[in-house]
Amino acid sequence: MSSYIEEERFLDTLVVDSEGYICGRVASFEIAPDRVMLKLYKEVEEEQEVVDIDKLKEELMLALFGKADPKLEKKLYNRIRKDLKLPSKAPMGEAELVNYARMLALDIPTKVVKTKTRKEVEEPVDLEIVECMSETSLGKCIILREPIEAERRGVEILDFVPYKSTAEVRGMLVIDREAKIIGHAERILIGKPLGLRIAVESVKETEVVDVAALWQNLVAHFRKPEKVYERIAKDLGIRPEDIREQHVIMWAERMGVTIPKRKETRVVKEMTLDIPWTVIRKIGDVILLDKTLEELRMRSMPVLAAESREAVVPAQPPSAPSEPKPLDLT
Repeated sequence: MSSYIEEERFLDTLVVDSEGYICGRVASFEIAPDRVMLKLYKEVEEEQEVVDIDKLKEELMLALFGKADPKLEKKLYNRIRKDLKLPSKAPMGEAELVNYARMLALDIPTKVVKTKTRKEVEEPVDLEIVECMSETSLGKCIILREPIEAERRGVEILDFVPYKSTAEVRGMLVIDREAKIIGHAERILIGKPLGLRIAVESVKETEVVDVAALWQNLVAHFRKPEKVYERIAKDLGIRPEDIREQHVIMWAERMGVTIPKRKETRVVKEMTLDIPWTVIRKIGDVILLDKTLEELRMRSMPVLAAESREAVVPAQPPSAPSEPKPLDLT
């Protein structure tokens, strides 16, 4: 087996310094005559005020028709096209809705959304200070030999691992000695020494009903959304306005309609591991361990778990808001 790794395999890999602080992610390589440097980036979360399209549609429906109902959307669009003298099949986007609302002297509703932008880390990292790199289904990780991020932030370098509370460690990414991302910290455990409970996780792909595709198929068959509502309501004995996703799926299954599926990625909790504080190497933005996952499994009593939680793609360590959660590591 080759001891070399393709350059592309490094891209987007999480880079953590020796104190457990996140330096960034690999963006590219800078090749010099005498050394190789890793150029990094960080994802910064920013808040942005945007037009609340759904609320704006409701406000327009209320102004024009006296009530807000999704069934009135087509009627609303036709009215806007007519009043703005647009072609009958002109697309209806944010600009058209806003212009029409302003024509009616309506306030434009807004909402705050969070967006992520990539920002380059000024100082590249010398490949020579990479201690190890590994990959699990949760993502790729590099651990450095030096505390470059801790020093950059002015963090005091200690020769021991201070005790932390459950509130301080809960949700932190846990990385073993070989740079394998193994899961998240759940809570501390009282004992001599203090203990830490870890949720060992993996990423699984499952099939779920593609409700959007199912609805499109039904509308295509019945020609109009109203007809779909009426038929489902009649067969299930409920009012059209009470129809939810589960009713659409239930009705389709009863009628023998082909149910379209899509792949969905979830972070699954495989087991729980209770470890002594003495096997924790460092705690920064993430928790670095002094043992491999295999060594921890042999020395502790793992508890298998069937529970799972859905990953919010992208996947960033909760303790480091600027970094992606595990799913984004893949």
